[in-house]
Amino acid sequence: MPSAGQRDYSGVRLTRHALERFVERFGAEPEGAEGDLRLALARTRRLGRNPSNEAVAALALHRGKVLVAILNASTCLTVLTWPQFEPRMAEFGRPALPRKRGRMLRRLAGPGLAAEVEAEAGAGEGPG
Repeated sequence: MPSAGQRDYSGVRLTRHALERFVERFGAEPEGAEGDLRLALARTRRLGRNPSNEAVAALALHRGKVLVAILNASTCLTVLTWPQFEPRMAEFGRPALPRKRGRMLRRLAGPGLAAEVEAEAGAGEGPG
């Protein structure tokens, strides 16, 4: 169950495009991609909403890597890596991420993956 400030989007409809991008960008096995993506979407933090098309960007983690899911209504349209999403942040009403990015990522990771996320964020893979 997600904690305060987090949302569970694991029940959304996943498009074929979203699953293909997840496999391509995050190295997931095609057979288990749907389950892995749903698991990542169970703990997300909403980054913002695009007022022109009502799409929502949600930040999640998959194996310590930052994932941004683009959702519209109850459908996951695509999955982006952080470097792909960062130039588009302003489209979702966000000029920048909150100051405490590391804390935000640790909370998404939960207790078991916090150290892995710290290492990943320090290597430049995470936001910030």
